[in-house]
Amino acid sequence: MTSRYYQIRNGRKLIAACIIGSLLAGCSVTGPSAIRSGRLSYNEAITETHNQQMLMTIIHNRYLEQGSLLAVASVTANVRVATEASVQLGFGNSDNYSGNLVPFGASAIYEENPTISYTPVEGQQYLHQLMSPLPLAVLAQLAGTMADPAPVYTALVSSVNGIYNPDFLFSSVEPDPRFGRFVTIMTELTQMHRLHWAEDPQHAGKFSIIIDHYAPTYTARVNELLGLLGLPATKNHSPPVVLPVSLALDGRDTAGMGVTTRAVFRLMEVLSAAVELPEQDRNNGAATDYPPPGMLGKALRIHYSKVKPDRAAVTVQHRDGWFSIDDNDKATKGFFRLLGALWSVTMAESAARGTATPVLTVPVSR
Repeated sequence: MTSRYYQIRNGRKLIAACIIGSLLAGCSVTGPSAIRSGRLSYNEAITETHNQQMLMTIIHNRYLEQGSLLAVASVTANVRVATEASVQLGFGNSDNYSGNLVPFGASAIYEENPTISYTPVEGQQYLHQLMSPLPLAVLAQLAGTMADPAPVYTALVSSVNGIYNPDFLFSSVEPDPRFGRFVTIMTELTQMHRLHWAEDPQHAGKFSIIIDHYAPTYTARVNELLGLLGLPATKNHSPPVVLPVSLALDGRDTAGMGVTTRAVFRLMEVLSAAVELPEQDRNNGAATDYPPPGMLGKALRIHYSKVKPDRAAVTVQHRDGWFSIDDNDKATKGFFRLLGALWSVTMAESAARGTATPVLTVPVSR
């Protein structure tokens, strides 16, 4: 009898130990599992809301409304896992406890407490960065690395050697077909690995365009490009063409290329003009009017609808309707992505150079 009692007790202890061990083993993978499930979720949520507040700012600008931005300064997620295991045993006459015991019990509690800190995007430094023409380094880096640099030249360059790429077509402004041809040739030579952006190693911020190994296949294109820029043609077997690039209205006096670039706010204005308005807002003057768009803005569209669209890359609700960028609209999606990247850099640089700004910290439990 005694031997049988000890066998039962030891068996129950073994089962309880297995339960507790299984729970503890589960805890050992909680950290990696939390990273796998949490990191992507937080990142996607930050990206989605960043795009939404950026689109909302564009909508506010079209309606002449005051908008604001909050940058996510930090996300801290504290994870707590608590486990419990129990075994209820009865001794003596089984009539005293039969039906009142839970032989084995186990529980696990998972608790995640993220703390999110926001920084308001504001101040003189931010305004200065937003309104200043983009530096030449940004143009060189994007045009030199993008698979298709055409949207970069179209969006960032407002003029090159006196060839203008206007944002809007006012009454006396006409689109210049030479700029479209400039973009086409620059893109073709880049994709054929004949045109390269190079920074002067001795002088940071000074760039040149180098066109090499172009003869005889691409000589005609190179000469057409030089003719557009007002520069002398090259010979069929000439050495590489080196064009110094500067932020200037005209670079012909230095046998180079003078460009003027747009500011981030100017790009915002172009996209604001692409916002589709409901009929009542077009008629009652609730939104600002824009002239016809130039080469950059004519392919951009932000749609409006009374119901939430099914297929949209970005969607926000405003004024009893939904504003969105269609998921199949590559031109607007690409421009929005480019604007978002430049806008993010503007916010980051203004925060780094400016004074300390208030931080809003929001604890969240789930």
